[in-house]
Amino acid sequence: MELVNQQMIRAGNLKQIYHLIDQNLSISRAKLAKITKLSKTTVSSLVDELIAGGYVVDCGTGDTPGQGRKPNILHVNGKENLVGVISWRRARLDIALVRADSQVVLREQVPLTEGEDGVEKILRAFFEMVLPAVGRARLMGVCIVVPGIVDSEQKRILSTVIGVSMQDPAVERLAEGLRDYPLCILNDTACFAYAESTFTRIQEPFFAYINVSKGVGACLFAEGKMLRGAGAMATQFGHFSIDRSGPECPCGNRGCLERIVGENALAERAAACGLDTELWGGRRLLYSDVGRLAQGGNPFARQAIRELARDLAYGISNLISVFNPALIIIGGTGVNLGPAFLSDIRAALAHMGFQEFVSRVELRYSQLGLDSELTGAAQYFIDHHYDFMGRQRGQLFLR
Repeated sequence: MELVNQQMIRAGNLKQIYHLIDQNLSISRAKLAKITKLSKTTVSSLVDELIAGGYVVDCGTGDTPGQGRKPNILHVNGKENLVGVISWRRARLDIALVRADSQVVLREQVPLTEGEDGVEKILRAFFEMVLPAVGRARLMGVCIVVPGIVDSEQKRILSTVIGVSMQDPAVERLAEGLRDYPLCILNDTACFAYAESTFTRIQEPFFAYINVSKGVGACLFAEGKMLRGAGAMATQFGHFSIDRSGPECPCGNRGCLERIVGENALAERAAACGLDTELWGGRRLLYSDVGRLAQGGNPFARQAIRELARDLAYGISNLISVFNPALIIIGGTGVNLGPAFLSDIRAALAHMGFQEFVSRVELRYSQLGLDSELTGAAQYFIDHHYDFMGRQRGQLFLR
């Protein structure tokens, strides 16, 4: 038992040291010892183990101010450590290889037609595209990102977007097909949110990330930590009903925020505002289409944005009343509606909800692009699940 405890402590210390090296450019052993309050001998031993394992590189002496011996600078070895990420969408798979230093070195898309087996397509893409591109580098693990709930207790995916039912054994099939690799299944909004939290260094301890895309989702952070992990089990914001007599949602509820504000409902909403939705030759209307028209002065597009903003603001006002965040970030393809959308949400919120809370909230767009879903997934896996002592073959992570 004592040996097991010692191994657990060492594994935790290795992860902590690696994380500090990853998050602090050009950090030294002396600085690591100061931050962790571990002895210099212990830190040196942990760093040497990470270097020997190929996770960290010693870049030699750095250009630091002051006199005396210059400390050696440490960097994460991104080139030789990769995470495979596959985002499972309704009409496509987004394929990526992400270095441990968050650089994307492979980026491909594979079409997914209605009726195709998504799991089979994912496995084929992994073995035919991802694995060959790894080469001699280490594949730390594989992340599958889904627009739905990842139920860790029942080991299942729940998604109306990609059509995975509660009885679908998708998780078991993925785990069996990738049994030689650590596998992590994550919610898409959580990956966007984690990227925002990590890469933009958000300081507010209580904040929410809202993903406005084909559907609508939210991820909540309390004391700087994501609530209930990255499986979307903390909240289903997109299925909060803002109209109990509204249109039926695929989830069975009526008037869901996702059903009314999501991009999948955009053509219906825009047509109701007088916009001619035949202008796009039969293809699906996108937020970017409406955003461009509104910026060009189209009054119908402008009205559609106002109404979408009002409905989203109603949901946000209730989220604020329940959670009281200091910051709300809006991301996803909804940002393509342009600055007017954000301005309209702010204006609507000024007349909604519990104003003592609402008036304190900062509301802004995401500072990252859509590829942050992929880098966020890889970073979450490394930060929360990867074992630097190499004991992870075939493990499944659903949180």
